[in-house]
Amino acid sequence: MNQLKLPKWQLTAIPVVAIMLTVFYVSKYYVADELLFANYQVKALRTDLQTSLSQLAIERTRATNAEREADIVRRANALLRESDRQRQDEIASLQADLIFYRRLGGANGSDTALAVHHMELQHTRSPRVYLLVFTLTQSLRWVSSIAGQVQLGVDGIQGGVAAHLDSQQLLAETADPLKFQFKYFQQFERLITLPDGFTADRLTIRLNSNSLGAAVEQTMQWQDMFDQTLTNPAPE
Repeated sequence: MNQLKLPKWQLTAIPVVAIMLTVFYVSKYYVADELLFANYQVKALRTDLQTSLSQLAIERTRATNAEREADIVRRANALLRESDRQRQDEIASLQADLIFYRRLGGANGSDTALAVHHMELQHTRSPRVYLLVFTLTQSLRWVSSIAGQVQLGVDGIQGGVAAHLDSQQLLAETADPLKFQFKYFQQFERLITLPDGFTADRLTIRLNSNSLGAAVEQTMQWQDMFDQTLTNPAPE
Protein backbone atom coordinates (compact mmCIF):
# COMPACT_ATOMS: atom_id res chain seq x y z
CA MET A 1 0.00 0.00 0.00
CA ASN A 2 1.32 3.34 -0.91
CA GLN A 3 1.46 5.94 1.89
CA LEU A 4 0.25 9.48 1.23
CA LYS A 5 3.10 11.84 1.41
CA LEU A 6 2.36 15.47 2.43
CA PRO A 7 4.47 18.44 1.60
CA LYS A 8 6.83 19.63 4.29
CA TRP A 9 4.97 22.89 4.87
CA GLN A 10 1.78 20.98 5.57
CA LEU A 11 3.61 18.73 7.97
CA THR A 12 4.74 21.87 9.81
CA ALA A 13 1.46 23.78 9.55
CA ILE A 14 -0.83 21.05 10.84
CA PRO A 15 0.77 20.84 14.33
CA VAL A 16 0.92 24.60 14.55
CA VAL A 17 -2.76 24.94 13.67
CA ALA A 18 -3.65 22.20 16.16
CA ILE A 19 -1.74 24.00 18.90
CA MET A 20 -3.37 27.30 18.03
CA LEU A 21 -6.83 25.76 18.10
CA THR A 22 -6.11 24.15 21.43
CA VAL A 23 -4.86 27.44 22.88
CA PHE A 24 -7.89 29.27 21.45
CA TYR A 25 -10.47 26.94 22.95
CA VAL A 26 -8.68 26.76 26.29
CA SER A 27 -8.29 30.54 26.41
CA LYS A 28 -11.89 31.07 25.33
CA TYR A 29 -13.36 29.13 28.22
CA TYR A 30 -10.81 30.44 30.76
CA VAL A 31 -11.23 34.06 29.71
CA ALA A 32 -14.99 33.66 29.66
CA ASP A 33 -14.94 32.43 33.25
CA GLU A 34 -12.67 35.31 34.21
CA LEU A 35 -14.95 37.81 32.47
CA LEU A 36 -17.99 36.41 34.23
CA PHE A 37 -16.23 36.65 37.59
CA ALA A 38 -14.99 40.17 36.86
CA ASN A 39 -18.50 41.21 35.80
CA TYR A 40 -19.86 39.81 39.07
CA GLN A 41 -17.27 41.75 41.03
CA VAL A 42 -18.12 44.95 39.15
CA LYS A 43 -21.80 44.52 39.94
CA ALA A 44 -20.99 43.82 43.58
CA LEU A 45 -18.79 46.91 43.78
CA ARG A 46 -21.51 49.02 42.17
CA THR A 47 -24.01 47.72 44.72
CA ASP A 48 -21.62 48.47 47.59
CA LEU A 49 -20.95 51.93 46.17
CA GLN A 50 -24.65 52.69 45.88
CA THR A 51 -25.19 51.44 49.42
CA SER A 52 -22.32 53.63 50.68
CA LEU A 53 -23.68 56.68 48.82
CA SER A 54 -27.13 56.10 50.29
CA GLN A 55 -25.66 55.73 53.79
CA LEU A 56 -23.57 58.87 53.26
CA ALA A 57 -26.67 60.81 52.22
CA ILE A 58 -28.47 59.57 55.33
CA GLU A 59 -25.56 60.57 57.57
CA ARG A 60 -25.38 63.99 55.93
CA THR A 61 -29.08 64.47 56.52
CA ARG A 62 -28.66 63.43 60.16
CA ALA A 63 -25.70 65.77 60.58
CA THR A 64 -27.67 68.64 59.03
CA ASN A 65 -30.64 67.95 61.28
CA ALA A 66 -28.39 67.67 64.33
CA GLU A 67 -26.72 70.98 63.44
CA ARG A 68 -30.10 72.64 63.02
CA GLU A 69 -31.28 71.22 66.34
CA ALA A 70 -28.10 72.43 68.03
CA ASP A 71 -28.58 75.89 66.47
CA ILE A 72 -32.19 75.96 67.67
CA VAL A 73 -31.06 74.98 71.17
CA ARG A 74 -28.39 77.70 71.14
CA ARG A 75 -30.91 80.30 70.02
CA ALA A 76 -33.42 79.15 72.61
CA ASN A 77 -30.77 79.37 75.35
CA ALA A 78 -29.77 82.85 74.17
CA LEU A 79 -33.40 83.96 74.22
CA LEU A 80 -33.85 82.50 77.70
CA ARG A 81 -30.74 84.27 78.97
CA GLU A 82 -31.86 87.54 77.42
CA SER A 83 -35.34 87.13 78.82
CA ASP A 84 -33.92 86.32 82.26
CA ARG A 85 -31.65 89.36 82.09
CA GLN A 86 -34.58 91.58 81.14
CA ARG A 87 -36.64 90.15 83.98
CA GLN A 88 -33.81 90.74 86.43
CA ASP A 89 -33.46 94.32 85.17
CA GLU A 90 -37.21 94.84 85.52
CA ILE A 91 -37.16 93.41 89.05
CA ALA A 92 -34.21 95.62 90.01
CA SER A 93 -35.94 98.67 88.52
CA LEU A 94 -39.19 97.90 90.34
CA GLN A 95 -37.33 97.36 93.59
CA ALA A 96 -35.54 100.67 93.15
CA ASP A 97 -38.85 102.40 92.41
CA LEU A 98 -40.44 100.76 95.44
CA ILE A 99 -37.64 101.90 97.72
CA PHE A 100 -37.78 105.35 96.16
CA TYR A 101 -41.50 105.78 96.82
CA ARG A 102 -41.21 104.25 100.27
CA ARG A 103 -38.55 106.84 100.97
CA LEU A 104 -40.87 109.60 99.78
CA GLY A 105 -43.71 108.28 101.89
CA GLY A 106 -41.53 107.82 104.94
CA ALA A 107 -42.35 104.11 105.07
CA ASN A 108 -38.73 103.12 105.52
CA GLY A 109 -38.69 104.20 109.13
CA SER A 110 -36.32 107.11 108.54
CA ASP A 111 -37.21 110.51 109.93
CA THR A 112 -34.59 112.23 107.79
CA ALA A 113 -36.11 115.06 105.79
CA LEU A 114 -33.43 115.09 103.09
CA ALA A 115 -31.39 112.22 101.65
CA VAL A 116 -29.21 111.22 98.71
CA HIS A 117 -31.20 108.46 97.07
CA HIS A 118 -29.04 107.66 94.04
CA MET A 119 -25.34 108.14 93.25
CA GLU A 120 -23.77 107.00 89.99
CA LEU A 121 -20.70 107.69 87.86
CA GLN A 122 -20.47 107.19 84.12
CA HIS A 123 -17.39 107.20 81.90
CA THR A 124 -16.99 109.73 79.11
CA ARG A 125 -14.63 109.92 76.15
CA SER A 126 -12.05 111.64 78.31
CA PRO A 127 -10.26 109.47 80.89
CA ARG A 128 -10.33 112.36 83.39
CA VAL A 129 -13.93 113.50 82.92
CA TYR A 130 -16.89 111.66 84.46
CA LEU A 131 -20.65 112.19 84.48
CA LEU A 132 -21.99 112.31 88.03
CA VAL A 133 -25.69 111.48 88.42
CA PHE A 134 -27.40 111.73 91.78
CA THR A 135 -30.94 112.14 93.09
CA LEU A 136 -32.08 113.95 96.21
CA THR A 137 -35.34 113.06 97.94
CA GLN A 138 -37.45 114.51 100.72
CA SER A 139 -40.00 112.67 102.79
CA LEU A 140 -43.65 113.48 102.06
CA ARG A 141 -44.04 114.15 105.77
CA TRP A 142 -42.29 117.43 105.09
CA VAL A 143 -44.97 119.31 103.17
CA SER A 144 -42.89 122.36 102.32
CA SER A 145 -40.22 122.70 99.66
CA ILE A 146 -36.60 122.48 100.68
CA ALA A 147 -33.70 124.43 99.21
CA GLY A 148 -29.98 124.51 99.76
CA GLN A 149 -26.56 123.93 98.26
CA VAL A 150 -24.71 120.79 97.16
CA GLN A 151 -21.01 120.47 97.89
CA LEU A 152 -18.92 117.77 96.23
CA GLY A 153 -15.69 116.29 97.46
CA VAL A 154 -13.37 113.61 96.16
CA ASP A 155 -10.61 112.06 98.26
CA GLY A 156 -7.73 110.22 96.66
CA ILE A 157 -4.01 110.05 96.05
CA GLN A 158 -1.91 112.44 93.99
CA GLY A 159 1.86 112.29 93.82
CA GLY A 160 1.93 109.60 96.48
CA VAL A 161 0.16 111.69 99.11
CA ALA A 162 -3.47 112.04 100.18
CA ALA A 163 -5.39 114.80 98.42
CA HIS A 164 -8.87 116.29 98.53
CA LEU A 165 -10.76 117.99 95.70
CA ASP A 166 -13.73 120.30 96.37
CA SER A 167 -16.55 121.47 94.11
CA GLN A 168 -14.57 124.36 92.67
CA GLN A 169 -11.80 121.98 91.59
CA LEU A 170 -14.14 119.29 90.27
CA LEU A 171 -16.62 121.42 88.32
CA ALA A 172 -15.82 123.58 85.31
CA GLU A 173 -15.18 127.23 86.00
CA THR A 174 -18.23 128.21 83.96
CA ALA A 175 -20.53 125.74 85.72
CA ASP A 176 -23.31 127.09 87.88
CA PRO A 177 -23.13 126.38 91.61
CA LEU A 178 -24.94 123.22 92.64
CA LYS A 179 -28.14 124.34 94.32
CA PHE A 180 -31.28 122.35 94.99
CA GLN A 181 -34.88 123.34 95.50
CA PHE A 182 -37.70 120.81 95.38
CA LYS A 183 -40.61 119.35 97.28
CA TYR A 184 -40.34 115.62 96.58
CA PHE A 185 -37.17 114.85 94.62
CA GLN A 186 -34.62 116.37 92.24
CA GLN A 187 -32.03 114.78 89.97
CA PHE A 188 -28.66 116.25 89.03
CA GLU A 189 -26.25 115.46 86.20
CA ARG A 190 -22.88 117.16 86.26
CA LEU A 191 -19.52 116.61 84.61
CA ILE A 192 -16.61 116.46 87.03
CA THR A 193 -12.95 116.54 86.07
CA LEU A 194 -10.02 114.99 87.91
CA PRO A 195 -6.53 116.47 87.58
CA ASP A 196 -3.73 114.53 85.91
CA GLY A 197 -2.14 111.91 88.15
CA PHE A 198 -5.02 111.89 90.62
CA THR A 199 -6.40 108.50 91.71
CA ALA A 200 -9.87 108.84 93.21
CA ASP A 201 -10.85 106.74 96.21
CA ARG A 202 -14.25 108.02 97.35
CA LEU A 203 -16.78 110.73 96.58
CA THR A 204 -18.77 112.70 99.13
CA ILE A 205 -21.97 114.67 98.60
CA ARG A 206 -22.78 117.21 101.31
CA LEU A 207 -26.18 118.91 101.45
CA ASN A 208 -26.57 122.20 103.32
CA SER A 209 -29.98 123.76 103.95
CA ASN A 210 -31.28 126.38 106.32
CA SER A 211 -34.27 124.09 106.88
CA LEU A 212 -32.05 121.46 108.48
CA GLY A 213 -30.32 121.56 111.79
CA ALA A 214 -27.24 119.82 110.40
CA ALA A 215 -25.82 119.07 107.00
CA VAL A 216 -26.60 115.76 105.29
CA GLU A 217 -23.52 113.97 104.04
CA GLN A 218 -23.16 110.75 102.08
CA THR A 219 -19.90 109.08 100.97
CA MET A 220 -19.45 106.24 98.52
CA GLN A 221 -16.40 104.44 97.20
CA TRP A 222 -15.38 105.68 93.76
CA GLN A 223 -15.29 102.32 91.97
CA ASP A 224 -18.60 101.25 93.48
CA MET A 225 -20.38 104.17 91.83
CA PHE A 226 -20.04 103.02 88.24
CA ASP A 227 -23.43 101.76 87.05
CA GLN A 228 -24.47 101.30 90.66
CA THR A 229 -27.37 102.62 92.68
CA LEU A 230 -27.12 103.68 96.29
CA THR A 231 -30.54 103.42 97.89
CA ASN A 232 -31.68 104.64 101.27
CA PRO A 233 -28.27 105.77 102.54
CA ALA A 234 -27.91 106.54 106.17
CA PRO A 235 -26.74 110.11 106.75
CA GLU A 236 -23.36 110.39 108.33
